[in-house]
Amino acid sequence: MTVLSQIRLVGVIAIAAASAASAQVPTPSEVAGVAIPRTPLAVKAEQYIRTVEPDFLFNHSTRTYLFGALRLKARGIAFDPETAYVAALFHDLGLVANQASANGSFEVDGAGKAEDFVKANGGTPEQARIVWNAVVTHDMGRMYQAHQSPEALLLGAGAGSDVDGVDPKAIAPAVVAEVLRAYPRLQFKKRFTAAAIDHCKRKPTSQIGWLDALCLKVAPNVDRGSVEEEIASAPFAE
Repeated sequence: MTVLSQIRLVGVIAIAAASAASAQVPTPSEVAGVAIPRTPLAVKAEQYIRTVEPDFLFNHSTRTYLFGALRLKARGIAFDPETAYVAALFHDLGLVANQASANGSFEVDGAGKAEDFVKANGGTPEQARIVWNAVVTHDMGRMYQAHQSPEALLLGAGAGSDVDGVDPKAIAPAVVAEVLRAYPRLQFKKRFTAAAIDHCKRKPTSQIGWLDALCLKVAPNVDRGSVEEEIASAPFAE
């Protein structure tokens, strides 16, 4: 074996070892004072999402739970950790192309996957309903989420904090840094934006909420129908 071949072999072995070590890193029991649920349903959901989402999106989902939990704890709002964690894990799954439906919004796609998973893995019907509503409303704003559940509030607050930035008055910078050390961003801005753009290219008319403005920009000439035409075409005499 040549020296160059030996160097290449050592490099391959080192990369493989690093990958294996990374894959075996256990989920921390808590981050920034927030316990990460270890119930059977929570662990199954985490293991599943790790297999179907890219690493940056999995980390975002976990930071969403952590930031949301910190926000609600600061406000004295109680929530069910298991239900909130599962909702957070699934909330952006609809942006993954091979997990998406042909025409649905990414929120509804993720919500449907989450609801089915909860029902199939020992969750209660009430949990499945709460998770579905939380995922669907996670980017609609607090006034919608507040009419659903504390878990929906957590998901909205956590996702908003991780995408738009954390208010230092709500969560101290040192606490934010601890969350980021546990779950690094992994070029989140660039990769998340690319995923959203890809979603809009595949399904430009699927969104009615947060991503609709981006989809209009990405595919401005796609026919989106007309409210006026829909009303006028109703089969009623005036």
